[in-house]
Amino acid sequence: MRALYILAAIVLVLFLLGQVRVGCRAQFNAEGFFLWARLGWIQIKILPMKRKEEKQSQKPKEPNQKRPPKPKEEKSPVPLPEKLGGALEYARALLPVVLEAAKGLWRGFRIDVLELELTAGSSDPADAAMLYGQANAALGALWYPLTRAFHVKDGAARVKLDFDAPGMTVYALASFSLKLGNIVWVGLRAAVKALIGALAARKRIKIKRKQRKAA
Repeated sequence: MRALYILAAIVLVLFLLGQVRVGCRAQFNAEGFFLWARLGWIQIKILPMKRKEEKQSQKPKEPNQKRPPKPKEEKSPVPLPEKLGGALEYARALLPVVLEAAKGLWRGFRIDVLELELTAGSSDPADAAMLYGQANAALGALWYPLTRAFHVKDGAARVKLDFDAPGMTVYALASFSLKLGNIVWVGLRAAVKALIGALAARKRIKIKRKQRKAA
């Protein structure tokens, strides 16, 4: 019974780990562009990176005396048709696997948060009204294609009017994620299929080479 409990606990832990979502979070505002990597609730800032303190100048090291490299044995070059044929065999075997893996990841891809905000600002009410109309048209042109192309969990789009703001400003926030279990499963499945396909392609290439030599 203890072994069953341990096995059930391992399965439960693996299931919970598989539900953890990994991805990134991006933000654009008046101060610039910011990017974070996500692992569950943990976020690691990637951009903008902190500037490293300038290291103190070190004394230049004396160059080590290296021995002259040994001359390499020249090998007979592989004919170009044979190279291209081998590359095409591997491409035919691996391309369907890559496309299938991409489709599997795409199905699990999700936009957790998507916020777009345009602020139309001008001290002149007429100019502000014109900018407000342009901002609504631009936001509609961006928002509907995005929400149709991606699965958006929590989205918001708005246009603000500010008579104190200089011109039009943009604020955007997006958070993308995939389940860790989905990535691992798709990756393992693709790796097995890629290995089988690569071995089969290698076998076909060897057969073709033997046929060329025999001809």
